[in-house]
Amino acid sequence: EENGSSGQVWEVDPALPSNSQRNFPTVLGGTGGNYESFAYDARDRFNPTFYVTNDSSSGSLVRFTPDANTVQQAEQSGDYSNVLTTSGTLEWLMLHPVSGSAGDASGTFSWTTSRTAADSNSNRFYRNSEGIDIRDGMLYFVTKRSKHLYILDLDALTYTKTSTVSGAFDGQPDQIKRILDQNPESEMLYFCEEASSDNGIHARDYEGNFYTIIDSDTLNSETTGLAFSPDNKHMYISYQSDGLIFDIVREDGYPFGSMRLDIKYHAD
Repeated sequence: EENGSSGQVWEVDPALPSNSQRNFPTVLGGTGGNYESFAYDARDRFNPTFYVTNDSSSGSLVRFTPDANTVQQAEQSGDYSNVLTTSGTLEWLMLHPVSGSAGDASGTFSWTTSRTAADSNSNRFYRNSEGIDIRDGMLYFVTKRSKHLYILDLDALTYTKTSTVSGAFDGQPDQIKRILDQNPESEMLYFCEEASSDNGIHARDYEGNFYTIIDSDTLNSETTGLAFSPDNKHMYISYQSDGLIFDIVREDGYPFGSMRLDIKYHAD
């Protein structure tokens, strides 16, 4: 929930009508924030972790580790409804650039229980975090003001930072989604975009090359809600202020993460 410093993180059951949803938030939001996007790492189902970005100039990225007994009960019963509403451990991201400079492209990171310290660290090194995704122990998130992509190795506690400014991708990066393929050369990281006059969807391949998937010259609101069907053959996006949702498929019938897409490439 983006609501200044008082937003919270809510959980919605898509199978229930609106009047049957819980009327209280999860515990992920703590004392509140300008929360943007959510991701989770459940490689170890008995020790999952959940992450939320905070779109604020001093908004540190949240990590929530649920109570172990609550997780065990959920795994045994199949009812996970209490995992994010029962108290656990809230921590916030601290980046440690290799030479201590905001311009460094790599470094290490840690988690702290001091939100004040992490918010100060965010203000120095990763303001206004937005889209986030996690695959195979790698956490990806973008910052819209500085237009950077951060890739965190959750096991090695190291990170790298690259620019998302490339060719037609001149707006602010918003939500992201990664598509995995059996061939690493076919993997793509997809970005939504805001604050451009022709917001679209862009992608980055494993070599760091950027591609334009959609570049609208008639719809100016930010693209958001990026999602893919289970077989990766349908891409779903919305243009927020226009109130439009698109279902996009490839003309060749391939999944979006298979084979190299025939789309416009642009270099820095």
